[in-house]
Amino acid sequence: MSTYKNDNRENIATIVLLLVVYIAIGIDDWLPSIKSIEYYRIIVLLISVGLYQFIIWLIFFVISHTSFFMHLYWGKLYIDGYWSYEYTRNGKIHFGIWRIKQDLNGTHVIGSGLNDDCSVRTNVRSVSPLIEEQGAFFVLNLRQELNSFEGFITPVYSKTTLFLDEPRNWFSVVKTIRGTTEIYGGSSNAHLHPDVKFKKHLKAKSDEDVINDLKIQHLSQSNIKTIFQ
Repeated sequence: MSTYKNDNRENIATIVLLLVVYIAIGIDDWLPSIKSIEYYRIIVLLISVGLYQFIIWLIFFVISHTSFFMHLYWGKLYIDGYWSYEYTRNGKIHFGIWRIKQDLNGTHVIGSGLNDDCSVRTNVRSVSPLIEEQGAFFVLNLRQELNSFEGFITPVYSKTTLFLDEPRNWFSVVKTIRGTTEIYGGSSNAHLHPDVKFKKHLKAKSDEDVINDLKIQHLSQSNIKTIFQ
């Protein structure tokens, strides 16, 4: 078990460093007259440091602001976006939304469990990085359950293990995730949700877009049940 570490950040920094060192060494050959300048080595050093920092900043800025490059950066583990989830407990379907945000440093989760009318039932946010464990990944979340009389009660914790479905090819993104959730503390202590299914909403730009999709989905399911009753 280990915290998932994306080595691409270090790899990029190493490549840029080698490039800057090559440029610094090459200055002697390209501009031999510069050696006559007093303190030229200090000047070259300062220029090299500034060039390194600028190139690193520029590359990371472009990556972090472009979904295509973020996909390249994270590879098959690129799961940034808006997701809905559902699971069945005691014969009842429960559902909610997750906003998974990935940057150069890691993966973060903010989500809500929803009632049948899509009002908020629970809030969750990640308090751990994505941790790799035997081919799967899990994240620890701080969970707040809503009590209709008292508001949000004392926060508890949950552990969600994610089994990412393999994308069809290198350019495809993960669209579905299977998972399990274990809850620690509160009224739901020791509850296990063994069949959580996550679905990515590719066109969603906000939580509200996902909620609207869920309203339509569950309204359609309710109408179908009414027809066959």
